[in-house]
Amino acid sequence: MLPEAVACLPPCDFLKGIAEANGLGNVRFAAHEAMLFGTRKSWWGSGRPRPLPHEGVDLCRYYTDGGEPRTLEPGSRIPAAFDGQVWEVSGDDFIGTSLFVRHEGPRGAFFTAYAHVTPRKGLARGDRLGRGEVLAVLADPVQRGLRIACHLHLSLMTFSDGFSRKALRWATMGAEDAVCFHDPAPLLGEELILCREAADASCWKRG
Repeated sequence: MLPEAVACLPPCDFLKGIAEANGLGNVRFAAHEAMLFGTRKSWWGSGRPRPLPHEGVDLCRYYTDGGEPRTLEPGSRIPAAFDGQVWEVSGDDFIGTSLFVRHEGPRGAFFTAYAHVTPRKGLARGDRLGRGEVLAVLADPVQRGLRIACHLHLSLMTFSDGFSRKALRWATMGAEDAVCFHDPAPLLGEELILCREAADASCWKRG
């Protein structure tokens, strides 16, 4: 639905925005193939396939300017990809909270979703956000007893403004005809370095 809304989005260099928001300097972000859009592979736990194709991209790993492998820490600041308005603040998130932000593009409205986060204090539905404005920090999975790396799930979506906010549930959205997920890779501003989970997992250190 509404694919034309994301056909010619302006560049936002989202990865550079994360680096700047957290003072990381000149870094390159990386991902295992199971962290990318559309895959049914998983990168945590038993490795069982995802029940639905991945609705976005998982961001946590990066290499420093000196080539050291690092991961984002809990509390890392997350900026808004574009100017927009908070559409929903959802607790339907097994690590933290999910924020859905509505944006007006050159060809219509589209949405970005930021999952596994803790919203900044006072942020509520209807609040206006500027591009690059910090809207949340990464939640800590350990606080919920989870053995999974702290990470941001970023989704790019289109759906009608009439779509029920109560239907914004990760377990079912991917099966909803009313919701269309798009690969958020063009928003990142640079290509992710692909890394091998089995070989790299033990050497990633928190930034």
